[in-house]
Amino acid sequence: MSYTPAQRDGRSCIVCDGFDGAMIPAGMVDGCQVFVHPACDEPAPAPSVPTVLVVGDATSPVALEDLEAFAHDCADRLQVPAKVAIGRDYDVTEYAGVVLDATWLDSVDSAVLGVEAQEADMFCIDAETLRAYESSRVCNHCYEDAEASPMLVGDTWTTAVCRSCVDVHVRGGLPVGVLPAIV
Repeated sequence: MSYTPAQRDGRSCIVCDGFDGAMIPAGMVDGCQVFVHPACDEPAPAPSVPTVLVVGDATSPVALEDLEAFAHDCADRLQVPAKVAIGRDYDVTEYAGVVLDATWLDSVDSAVLGVEAQEADMFCIDAETLRAYESSRVCNHCYEDAEASPMLVGDTWTTAVCRSCVDVHVRGGLPVGVLPAIV
């Protein structure tokens, strides 16, 4: 990467080359301390990956806990991130598919989403069909056969990742959500 003299000696932002505004240390370049605007230091958004929406009863803390556990199974068995639907403010067509928990008819919100998914003629399976998919312990980041498991980041379960890949990302200050593929 090519930097201006002002960026290399720390007088301007290492990202945008701007001089104005507060800056924070960003590391070393060519033996000199460099700085960055806090806004320029924001992590890049996670790559767009296919995600399934998990629909079921989430009207009580116990029901939500059960639905989150089911979403973990979805991410593990389907090997795609799984987002738990809470309420009905979702456009089901924005997801790669919908997985219906056994409780999807137990609340109005989940019933509405389930019917919308079925009428949209998209990938939509129920809990019984999900059980046909086998669980995998292969890390979807380093592809090592390890004790990999999906991780909950916000309200979305990631694909299976091993503890060592997560530790590397945490030590490097990188977001752990959807780990980038190793090339």
